[in-house]
Amino acid sequence: MSLPELKPEGILRVEEEIVPSPPVSVLAIICTVVGLLSPLAFFHPVLWIFPAATVVLAFFAVRQIYQHDPPAVGKGGVQLALLLAAFGGLGGPTYTFTVRGILLRESRPIADQFMALLQQGQPHKAYQLTRDPNVRLPIDPRAWSGGVFDEDAADRFLWDAVAKDSTTREEFEGFVNRFGVRLLLELKDQARVRYYSSPVLQRRFGNYQVHHLYAVTYEKDGRRRTIFVAIQMERRHLRNVRAADWVITDVFAPVNPDRYPG
Repeated sequence: MSLPELKPEGILRVEEEIVPSPPVSVLAIICTVVGLLSPLAFFHPVLWIFPAATVVLAFFAVRQIYQHDPPAVGKGGVQLALLLAAFGGLGGPTYTFTVRGILLRESRPIADQFMALLQQGQPHKAYQLTRDPNVRLPIDPRAWSGGVFDEDAADRFLWDAVAKDSTTREEFEGFVNRFGVRLLLELKDQARVRYYSSPVLQRRFGNYQVHHLYAVTYEKDGRRRTIFVAIQMERRHLRNVRAADWVITDVFAPVNPDRYPG
């Protein structure tokens, strides 16, 4: 018995269906990269732009992903970027405002004391606040002398410390000749000193810096005048102890409060 002849056109041909790979979303890649930069928001307010940009990019990236069937690749990267944006966007401002509050609370009383000492005509005490915390003398030596010094002896002690050393004496003379310092020493309680603002808070070379502005109002030639004095301060670490203290590094006057420090 012979088998029927099979013709080529009678053979069933099974062709494999080729499924194309989904495309990669370019916006998702950009969103992921920007999202990875979002934790930088902890370092400076300008960098808060990264979390905000990540959220905007994520919106458009998701739209682009679901414009394709099947959806484009990139959803996982967008989700990661949004998590990092939430971390940087919430944590960065919280950290910045917390640190700012702590630094202002630490430095402001010292700046107030500095201005008050100048108004009281005590430059030898105010000068100590401009010296490095590791070498400065205490403003009130009675605090550590165990009652040996009375008020007059404490004043003489600080004046002698300024006068005996030639280098210190030159620094002190330069200090009292600054315009803002000299003005407050001359006016004393005739001037009205008011805290105005703290426009600068930054970190340089590992130390925090704060600038406090004070409005000084006084009368001259029958007219009331107001100038602004800027006090630049720096937070420095103390030797041999895990602590820090503030030092006044410069005094600027007069300054324009609307353009300071420009």
